[in-house]
Order: sequence, then structure tokens, then C-alpha cells
Amino acid sequence: MRNVAANKIVLHYKKLCSLEDYSWILWSEKRLRFSVNRANKFFVGVLLDQGQLAERAWGGGAHLVENHFAHSQGFWAGIADSSVREITRICQRGYNGTSYASNYTFNKFPCWLKSAADKMLRDYDGNPKNIWSVTPSQVSHIYDRLKEFDGIGDALAKMGQFILVRNYGVAGGSSNQHLLSIKPDELVRRVMYRTGISTSNRIKDVIESVEQLRLKSPADFDAASWIIGREFCFKSSPQCDGCPISMECGRVGIS
Repeated sequence: MRNVAANKIVLHYKKLCSLEDYSWILWSEKRLRFSVNRANKFFVGVLLDQGQLAERAWGGGAHLVENHFAHSQGFWAGIADSSVREITRICQRGYNGTSYASNYTFNKFPCWLKSAADKMLRDYDGNPKNIWSVTPSQVSHIYDRLKEFDGIGDALAKMGQFILVRNYGVAGGSSNQHLLSIKPDELVRRVMYRTGISTSNRIKDVIESVEQLRLKSPADFDAASWIIGREFCFKSSPQCDGCPISMECGRVGIS
């Protein structure tokens, strides 16, 4: 059953690739260039993408860079020159009167941002592009470097690496897709457990179970699983009738 479900998820990815609304899951045919401003928005978006909708996180990252911490030496210098109190005020009220971060990270995000500024200036010359400026053989460095920042754990580091390699063609792009492991966030873990691909929804078990599938592109499998989790496999009241893999799901109804 687990292999049947996995194959159906792979087929669902191929179907999604033909739909305009899911163009973001396609591999970039060439390496796309970042401006420093765009790179800043990307990094802040990664840092914000936890505990809230992805659209709000990425929108918040763009808004923060465009509207706050202007400085002659750049965005990160603006943060470094600001007091913790000022950074906290902006982070918690500067998004049109609301917080950039989720309730879960409401008090943590200002500290993460301050720490990121110090590290960005010290190790990367104030430019996030230097984090992912690597050769194809160094693709793992992207994950390692992102994970060194406060507030970016395993899942976010993998997400950032995924997007950079898949959507922006960084570090060899599609030639390295077989080297990218899944990003076991809540949605993906739920789908893996409910379908029976994994024996539990624990991160370690999910990663090991997917590794055993020996997928050609774990990143594609992750993208399709994430979409299924977001659109059908809800934590409560999952929409099993409309789910594209419901017939192959061995654990329908398990929360």
C-alpha cells in the first residue's frame, strides 16, 4: 500500500505541473538572478514562514524590506543600527498595524531578525545572495548555512534550499534534484502517516520512510504531498472524497 500511495503522489505532481496555478512547483530551466533587495525579501520570507499561511509570510517579508530599516549601507545595517526595542516595535506592529510573525513566534522574531543582521553583516557582507552562491557540488552548503541562523531549523532550511534550487536554478538546479531530501513539515508528515507511507508522523520516521522509497526527485514528492495536505488532508475533517490519493490511503480518518 505504501508504494502504491507513493506512486499516486508522484503522478499527482505530474498532473499539477500542467496547471497554471501550480507553476511554482516547476523546475527553473536556468539560474535566475537575485537583486540584493529581492534576496533580502526571500531570506526574511523564509524566517517568517512558520505558524502562518505561506502567502502571508512571503508577503510580510516583502513588506518589511520595502518599508522598514532603510539605511545607506543596506537593510541589514539598518537593523543592526536599530535598538532591540525599535526592532520589536516594528516587527510586532509594523505590518499595517499587525505583527509580521505568527502568534507562535510573536516575541521570537525580533530577536531572530537582530541576530540575522549581525550574522549577515559578519559572514555574508550584508548580502543573502552570498549564502547560496555555491557550485552544484556544494548544494548541501545552502542547507547548512541557512540552518546556522537563529530561528531557521531543519524544515525551514530545507524549504529555503528547495525553493532556491528548484525555482531559481541555484547550485545546478534540476541536475541536483535527487540530492534534496523532503521537508517534513506538519502537512507532509500528516499525509505520510495517514497514507501509511510512514508508521508515525514523527519527523525522524517520516524522513526514514521516504528515503526507503528511493525517489528520483524527493523535492517533487514533497511538493505534491504538501499540496495534498494543504488542500485536502486537514487536521480535522479531511476532505477525503476529493483527495486525489484517497483510494490509495490506508489510514483514512486518522487524525
